[in-house]
Amino acid sequence: MVVIGAAIAAGAGAVTPVRHALLRGAGRVLVVADSIEPAHPPTLIAMDVESGPAGAIALSDLYRAQPTVAVGLLDRAFTTVDRELERRGVVVPDVLVEMLTQLGVPRSAVTRIPAGEGGTTDTAAALADWARTHPASHVVVVVGPSHGRRYRRALSRVWPAGQPAPVVVTTPHGLFRADDWWQSRTTLREGLVEMEKLALDYARHPW
Repeated sequence: MVVIGAAIAAGAGAVTPVRHALLRGAGRVLVVADSIEPAHPPTLIAMDVESGPAGAIALSDLYRAQPTVAVGLLDRAFTTVDRELERRGVVVPDVLVEMLTQLGVPRSAVTRIPAGEGGTTDTAAALADWARTHPASHVVVVVGPSHGRRYRRALSRVWPAGQPAPVVVTTPHGLFRADDWWQSRTTLREGLVEMEKLALDYARHPW
């Protein structure tokens, strides 16, 4: 019995590193980012809707590195709830703008970009439309770590021909980390959902 127990323990010890290596590999598939080329400084820096405060921190850091750049905020369209609040006279604070202002981004630098429902498809299309009306612009988009590969694929599919390729970077302040994402309930769910969405994206767009 002792021998069998020792064998089981040894087997579990051997399996765990392999399992963790596979999970890290899966995480690294999601967390992909481009590099900003010093020779091509951005004309517009933007963040996807879902990256939240972590994206705002990264966006402000990019702005401090080049304070002449425009900061693009992708705005969701009004929902029925928003319209009802407006009808009742409720003024909803612009939290993201206030956050960026406190992080050192002046309101005058902010460009609002309508982005439909605010999902990946809508925000990618909105940025592509902006690029069409601003020829030769260099666009950098900040996204959450787990969203890097899927967002880059979505953006590349709709990007206008002849425009400089967009750069997708991931915020270093996001909770999701490729090396341990499965150890937290929050990031575990995030990782599994993103893997499912990425698999569906490849199924729909194999190229």
